[in-house]
Amino acid sequence: MTAYYRWLAGASLSSFGDAAVFFALGWAATGIGPHVAGLVLTAFTVPRAVLLLAGGVLGDRWGPRRVLLSGYTALAVATAVLAVVIHVLGTTTAVLLATALTIGVVDAFTLPAAGAFPRLFARDGELAKLMALRASTNQVITLTAGPINGVLVAAAGLVGALFVDATTFAVAALILLVTHPPYRVSAPPRQSALHQAVDGLRLAASDAVLRPLLLTVALVAGFVLPVTSLCLPLLARSRGWSASTTGLLVGATAAAGLLVTLAVARFGTFRRPGFTAAVGCVVAALGIAGLAFVPWLAVPAAFVQGFGVGLFTSHLQPLFVAATPASHLTRLQSILSLAQTIPLLLTTNLLGVLAGHSVPLALTVCAAATALAGLLLLVARRW
Repeated sequence: MTAYYRWLAGASLSSFGDAAVFFALGWAATGIGPHVAGLVLTAFTVPRAVLLLAGGVLGDRWGPRRVLLSGYTALAVATAVLAVVIHVLGTTTAVLLATALTIGVVDAFTLPAAGAFPRLFARDGELAKLMALRASTNQVITLTAGPINGVLVAAAGLVGALFVDATTFAVAALILLVTHPPYRVSAPPRQSALHQAVDGLRLAASDAVLRPLLLTVALVAGFVLPVTSLCLPLLARSRGWSASTTGLLVGATAAAGLLVTLAVARFGTFRRPGFTAAVGCVVAALGIAGLAFVPWLAVPAAFVQGFGVGLFTSHLQPLFVAATPASHLTRLQSILSLAQTIPLLLTTNLLGVLAGHSVPLALTVCAAATALAGLLLLVARRW
């Protein structure tokens, strides 16, 4: 497993660099105007949604390692060049859009490959532990990156953040260059990219295991992710809570999820991962309902929500990867990413409208949809 730990260290380092640039881009864009901030965020996210399937096809053709190595190298060079351009020309809207677009395009190709990569280091028995370890490191980065990036941007600005990102991706590329997974997957038959993309969609829609898993992920992503990003800040304002209290709720959610993934990384998943993921949905729904209706138990409710989401993700993700044919690894990872991205485009606006009438109503809808996701998993016993 030494090779996996080595890659994970490089990937985690690059994730920190990405977080620094994302923070710096948002800070610089809001300094120009809110409309620019919206454009920059769109330029960062839209390429992912548009090109994820293409990234999945390329990953199955080239192999995840080759795609990751190319992506890390491209981002190291691109972010270094953009840092020089911004240093010379200054922070303009055009440069910010170009930076966000560049990172978004490359991410669309590297995200599916990174999701499939752990499969090349372990078979089913150890896969859940490796994926939980990766999820744990990502959560640690999420918890620590905010304060560190604030100091970094204050001291060095966007140029400094871009140079940090370039350095982290260069190190990640060098680490990957000397890292060789013990397992390999055979390339699919040579067909057109469109045919391969359609073939991945066909498999996702027809497979008795993958289909309900994807539907459940879409429901959970669409109605759980907005709880932290949208509903909690609105709930805090409606109840007169301070920003520090809101941060405590977000921290309780993240800490609970981290505890679950660390436990899975150490001991592995439960013997019935599909059933455990369904239970996780129900637990998360109870936590969300607690946020809506029991204000004096908000912190424990946030912890319960995070615990449930941690159970769900740490058991469903390895189940999904294990159920994916080796010939479709990165294509199915790209579809999994789409299942998390597209619902958010719809539900965020819907929940925003509902929260305008009543924040507890919006949270109730989130809780009901999350419980429904658990019910779907329980009904779909084919896993």
